Amino acid sequence: MTSKIEIRYFKTALLRGYAVLKRLWDRDMVPQDLELHYFLHWFVVCDGNIVQAAQELKVHRNTIENHFRKFGFSKKAVLLRNVFLMLEGGMKQTGFEDNFFNLYNRFNEKTKLSLFENKLLIQLWQTRFSIKTLNAHYLLWAVRAGKSKEWIHEKLDFSERNCLRVLGLALDTKKRDGFWLAPLKPSASEIYKRNRSGEAGKTQKRKLEKSGV
Repeated sequence: MTSKIEIRYFKTALLRGYAVLKRLWDRDMVPQDLELHYFLHWFVVCDGNIVQAAQELKVHRNTIENHFRKFGFSKKAVLLRNVFLMLEGGMKQTGFEDNFFNLYNRFNEKTKLSLFENKLLIQLWQTRFSIKTLNAHYLLWAVRAGKSKEWIHEKLDFSERNCLRVLGLALDTKKRDGFWLAPLKPSASEIYKRNRSGEAGKTQKRKLEKSGV
């Protein structure tokens, strides 16, 4: 996990990244739509070496390989690397972000991003932001946007209990999601305001209060 010193250093990149995530969520995207961009970015940054990418992200190599299979890339690692090298060699006047954008668009048939959105997402990934925190950010955005529990369940297939658990962890800066989302200053009052009459919300809030969150 990135240190607190680095969080302060990367705060601008984080806030810009969170702003573009909000923009994408407003456009009806969901966290799963960004997985390809995230893992392809780290694959390219690590010169097409899945083992090295796994080490950078502190995950098992199977995690990346499983995602690549889901993307239909199980036998395309060498092709992906060669295409990116070709783009770099043929467009030396452009930077990494532009070349990666061209690679992403070549192998992506669903999620459409602008060059500017691509740039800010790359900056967010390069803070070592955890892909698992996308769900927590999405849920926090949904709460702030006034989305209903039914709407959230339809988008993420999360039960109310799961939502409360994830959002509750986002309040604790010692936990992964709370650590990364601290610049957004999530509060217990906004997370539990819709659940004050619900026993699940009350129980979860009491637990957090006991733990000092």
